[in-house]
Amino acid sequence: MSKFDFSVIRTLRMKLGITADELAKRANLTRVTVANLETGGGNPTIETIDALSKAFQLPANELVRLAEVTKCEIGHTEKFKKKEAAGTHIWFPNFEIYHMRAPQGARKEADPKHHENTAEICVVLSGKLKAMVGGQVFELGPGEALRFKALHDHYFDVINDAEFLLIHHNIV
Repeated sequence: MSKFDFSVIRTLRMKLGITADELAKRANLTRVTVANLETGGGNPTIETIDALSKAFQLPANELVRLAEVTKCEIGHTEKFKKKEAAGTHIWFPNFEIYHMRAPQGARKEADPKHHENTAEICVVLSGKLKAMVGGQVFELGPGEALRFKALHDHYFDVINDAEFLLIHHNIV
């Protein structure tokens, strides 16, 4: 299996709303070259990658990065119950999700051992939360979200029975 799949060019082209012929003209390539790459065939030269990246207004290394074949990962999951909150912890390398349910009056305090150079996102699915992050207070209801650097002192108070997601991801 090849380490690269340049069929992503089709997705990028469609995102721009242009035809394969138009992409070929913009990149000064043949329609056959574009069609071959879009169907997962071909092995583009550095010059072809450079021409396509300019047509997409991307650095060449970004186009190559987008074409890297990645494997799908199955998350590790674990049910938990801590004090008043219960839920599921799902994690991948550099990314984790806590799907939580907590009753009115519960507090979810930050655990510094879970926070390095990460950002945290809180998404309220139902109920209402009060979030305190670095001295700022936010009230969040269903469909609302908050993102912040996880190293900041923070906690969540459950105002109404709530279901919410806490997502940690590395900051790049």
